[in-house]
Amino acid sequence: MRKTQLLLAAITGLMSCTGALAASITVDGNLADWGLHRNGNASDWKPDTTLVPNKQQYAVEDQTGGAGTRLNPGWGGQNYDAEALYVSLGADHLYLALVTGLSPNTPNNPAANSYGPGDFAIDFGQDGSYEFGIETTGNNKGKAYKNVVWDYGLWDVNGAYNPANPDPAHPTSILSGDDAGMGTLVYTSIGVNNMGAHKKDLHYFIEAAIPLSAFNGYSGKFDVHWTMNCANDAIQADPDLTIPEPGTLALLPLGLLSLAALRRRKSA
Repeated sequence: MRKTQLLLAAITGLMSCTGALAASITVDGNLADWGLHRNGNASDWKPDTTLVPNKQQYAVEDQTGGAGTRLNPGWGGQNYDAEALYVSLGADHLYLALVTGLSPNTPNNPAANSYGPGDFAIDFGQDGSYEFGIETTGNNKGKAYKNVVWDYGLWDVNGAYNPANPDPAHPTSILSGDDAGMGTLVYTSIGVNNMGAHKKDLHYFIEAAIPLSAFNGYSGKFDVHWTMNCANDAIQADPDLTIPEPGTLALLPLGLLSLAALRRRKSA
């Protein structure tokens, strides 16, 4: 009995570290399993902590307006609004969810002042290096890359239009990198309204699950960043989460098997 209690305590602690107590998230572009709603009020942005219990796992920056509205760091209005970013850590996946006013069908044509979606950027050590990227569009959407070379937007560190000297704090799209693994990602293409206080604004959703094995060799605290290719509006989540060492993840299935064996012996 004592051994069973010790093993249970060890497995419970491990599951807590990896966020395995979070409810299951289905990657389908429907953020109801994050506890988000579309009731047309500000509370729609707050996730349900009984579904995704990790604290400090989201950032909300909902803005609205016409094409000339100032965002951060640039301009663009609702069509280029990065509204909310959510992060959760499961037993073997990193889960990401994004709400934006940018349709995935927006052409990337700078000559016509049109800029498509950027990619997720992940910074281990929270030092601004953004070692990992997750593609959000194209045939490889959901693919993770490490040692990423990034493209950047149109705005400098002071928020001034300066494409020759863009702000490195806002990486946009992956230019190159080493294949780190394949995840699952959905970017909805039909805009919906009645979410948040600005009821008429259209919203699009990105949802992704990236296997933790993609981050082999990296662990600890991290930031998640997203913006479009012009970087008109950037959003970053600084979650109170820690990706565990790969060896720690390997202990979880072994511990569960051992617990099952102890239970069978007790029954016998």
